[in-house]
Amino acid sequence: MKAAAFSLVVLTLNVAGPRRLHQGWPTRREAILAGLKGVGADVDALQEVWRGDDLSALAGADGHASRAFDESLGLAVTSRLPLVSTASRDLGGGYGVLRARLRAAGGEFDVYSARLESGEGDALPRRLGQLFRTAEFVRAQSAGRPFVLLGDLGVGADERDSTLLLDLLEARDLCVSHGDEVCGRTLADRRVDYALIPYSSRLPAANARAVLTDLLPDEDEAAALHFGLSARLDGAFLKLKPSAAPPGRDEALASIDDALGDAIAEQNRRVLEAGWIPFLGARRLAAASDAIAELTAVQEEVRSARQRAVKRESPSIPE
Repeated sequence: MKAAAFSLVVLTLNVAGPRRLHQGWPTRREAILAGLKGVGADVDALQEVWRGDDLSALAGADGHASRAFDESLGLAVTSRLPLVSTASRDLGGGYGVLRARLRAAGGEFDVYSARLESGEGDALPRRLGQLFRTAEFVRAQSAGRPFVLLGDLGVGADERDSTLLLDLLEARDLCVSHGDEVCGRTLADRRVDYALIPYSSRLPAANARAVLTDLLPDEDEAAALHFGLSARLDGAFLKLKPSAAPPGRDEALASIDDALGDAIAEQNRRVLEAGWIPFLGARRLAAASDAIAELTAVQEEVRSARQRAVKRESPSIPE
């Protein structure tokens, strides 16, 4: 097949599958299977798939023989194209990103399925660290190779955090066309699911949209269940190469560094306060100390990335 004739439909869906089978799941799974058959994607990136039986059923709905699966992270990529290799990165707290390298007639490309932490408060700096580590994983795994990053990033498309990942990778959000949102919501009143590719002046995609929007048999579940997201990529996608030095990367790294510093300062404040509280103080002190250690480790990685970027721009600076 010539690259000009290449057409690839990709889909991402957080299926919210159970770790253990429960009474309501078979009905919802059947609805998902019917929805997947209706879309007929060439590649599915799935999140919160914890059971092998569920993965087999989901892949079978689209006739996908190739399957990459990290059961510990609940992440999967299935496809009708041949699978070359897989890799994954645990981002902590049960969140992570899975890479599947697929082969098409026009060349190999990488597909990622990611799930990051949602929520406010202490979840915010943790998610920033996950965004950073996801970007570093993609940059390392897909250097010189086209990629599409699919998944539930836990942050609304209209929030600042979502643009940080675009800046870290110099990526394009396929649900934004000429500055306008074209896909709509995927969870409650927000879009938290994404399809990202390396940036180019020409958009090698069409018909990015929310799909599987009728999978809510119970109105009480509406706030917790995701819609899917799909996009069609053409032959121009196979010619994309990720940027080795994204122009917005330095600013994004500085923003993350500052936010992590603020979060560490807040946790240190909690350590001081915990020392004055009997009984509960020890527990709060331990929690704050663990948070400080976690955030500090991420901040050190971010600062190392900033230093490497400076050295690349100024080769005369000694290692």
